[in-house]
Order: sequence, then structure tokens, then C-alpha cells
Amino acid sequence: MFNMFFKQQTEFERALSNTSILNNKPSLSIVDLKQLMQGFPQQPQLMCRTPQPIKKTFQTFFQALPEKASFCVKLKVLATCHVLLEDGIHGQQFSESFLIWNGFQIKEKNQDKEKFVQMYYEMLQRFANGFDLLRIAKLQQINSSTLTNDCIYYYKAINLLNHIFSYSQFIKQIYETVQELIVGEILLLIWNDVIATYLFIEKIIFQFLVEYQLIQISLFFQLNGLIPEFIRLTSQIKIFYELNKNFFIEKQFKSPTWKIIDSKLLQDIEKYSQQLKLQQAKDRLIKKQCSKVSSLSTFYSTPQHQTAKSFLFGNTTFGYVKRLSTLNDPFDNNEEMTQCYKI
Repeated sequence: MFNMFFKQQTEFERALSNTSILNNKPSLSIVDLKQLMQGFPQQPQLMCRTPQPIKKTFQTFFQALPEKASFCVKLKVLATCHVLLEDGIHGQQFSESFLIWNGFQIKEKNQDKEKFVQMYYEMLQRFANGFDLLRIAKLQQINSSTLTNDCIYYYKAINLLNHIFSYSQFIKQIYETVQELIVGEILLLIWNDVIATYLFIEKIIFQFLVEYQLIQISLFFQLNGLIPEFIRLTSQIKIFYELNKNFFIEKQFKSPTWKIIDSKLLQDIEKYSQQLKLQQAKDRLIKKQCSKVSSLSTFYSTPQHQTAKSFLFGNTTFGYVKRLSTLNDPFDNNEEMTQCYKI
């Protein structure tokens, strides 16, 4: 009965409780994060202890987190998760463990602080789900094969930014009203992911503007459809930056240079797009005509048609004329085909 009320702390839990992750000070120690990833080994055991698998360490970390914590500690835990998600070696494994964690229990949902904690947790969930996207975005290694093979990432990147920008005003409000330095550090972490994802889309768009006449037609229409989204995202990221401009200046951030797509080039691409659509319509029409001719040819060459020939046409003039009147001339420029050309 005594053990039910007073659970003994594990070595990992004791070590975690003594780190900067779970105290109310506004900063996180990089040393603590490194120790966490090593499973908090004790000095006398470093030479003899076999380190546990990193995935097990991450699972133990989430199990050791307190059920109740202050606003500052909750944000520091989430910021720790944010940093570990971006680890180049173990980030993928951490993302898998993070997606299993249900986050902190939110009791007072109407309070802005609790809403901010929940917002940040959900944002990190999206980062974890889009781990491959963020890795590609931060590497910024985009070439012709990337344009061809990674279409799905374009839409994921757009959806991710749309989600973050939907909280632009709320993030600004929390930063200005909550006097917690950790909020500013989180803003920096979010901005790093925002600008990397935006530059990923920007690079794709401007590579498309150079190569649009050389790529496959299906890919052309997909990327061309992203241009309005990119223009809209550019206006939104400007708003996000301006809302937090004073903070970024204080942190000695240089104001980004936003690229603008030339209006004349947009007109040229639109003309090229119309030409492709017209050519596709003509190709479909020719394919339809060829298919009809082929089907008629097949019908006349079948044994059944040869057997029924005398019955269908007979020796009477009336029978022959009646058969002709039911045939469609595949080369006749009738109304149906005229309409096809008007697409």
C-alpha cells in the first residue's frame, strides 16, 4: 500500500528532474539535452554500462515526464522535443516516439497559456509527421529529379505553412502578453522551420520558371498550379515576419529579401499553358476518331458480320439503303466533333 502512494524514482527520473528541462528557469542547457540522449549515464558507470537503445531512451523520457507542470516547464519540455526532432542522426527515431506521446493534460482550455501549449504541441505533431519534408527543406538540395519525384512534398509544405500562419496573430499576442523568455526561444525555433519550408517552395517555383518548357506536361500543370499558392504564402510569411519584426531585430536577424515573380513571365507561362491544353484536346479528339475507325474495322472483319452480310444487305435496293442509313461515317465532320474542337 505504501508503494502505491510513494512511487520510487528511477535513476533516469532523478537525473531528469535535476536538469534545466524541468526547472522554471528560462533557458535550456545543451549539455542536458546530450545527457538525455545518452540516457543520463552516471560517471562511475560510463566505462562498464552498456548504453540502452536510443529508441528506448526516448520512450523512457516521455514516461518520466511529470503529469503536472508549470507553463514554463511545459514549454521547455516541448522546446526540448522541437530540438530533438531536428537532430540529424536520431531525429527520425525521436519523431516516432513523440507521435505516441499524448502531450500534457490541458485542464483550463480557455486560458491563453494553455491554448498556446496545445497549439505548440499540435504544431510539433505536424513537424514529426512531416519529418522527411523538413529534412529535405533544410538540405535545400533541389534538382530536376527532385521536381519530378517529390511532388507530394510541395503540397505537404504548403499545408504545413498554412497551419502555422493560421496562428500568426495568436503567437504575437502570447509573445507580447506573457512575460516568459522561453516564448521568444520557441518563436525562433518555429521561425527556423517556417523560413526553411518557405525557401524550399520558393526554390521549386523559381526552378520551374526556368525549366517550364522542358518538363513533362503533367508535371507542368502541377507546378503551375502552385504559383498562386506561392504568391499567397509570400504575403502570409511577410505578415508573420512583420508581426514579430521587433523581436527578430533584437535577435539581429536580417530582414529577408522576398523574390517577386515577373508579371511578363507569368503571362508567357499562361500562354504556354493554353497551348498545351489545346494540344491535349486535339490529341484526345484524334485518339477518339482512331478508336472509332478501329472498332468499325474490327466489326466488318468478324466472321459473324461475313455470315450476316447477305441478310443485312439482301438483294434489294431498300435493304441496302436502310443499312447505309444506320452507319456513322467516321470521317464526317458532324456537330459532335465540331463541339470537341471548341474545348
